[in-house]
Amino acid sequence: FFLHIQGSTNPLGYDTPLKIPFYPNLLTLDVKGFNYVLVL
Repeated sequence: FFLHIQGSTNPLGYDTPLKIPFYPNLLTLDVKGFNYVLVL
């Protein structure tokens, strides 16, 4: 989760105008991954 927030609004370091629309997707992937680890 903090890995994506640490940089800026450009979490993966790509220089593209499509930075912000991908943020909710990354956030949901982080939440799903964290829940998956908790279940294990």
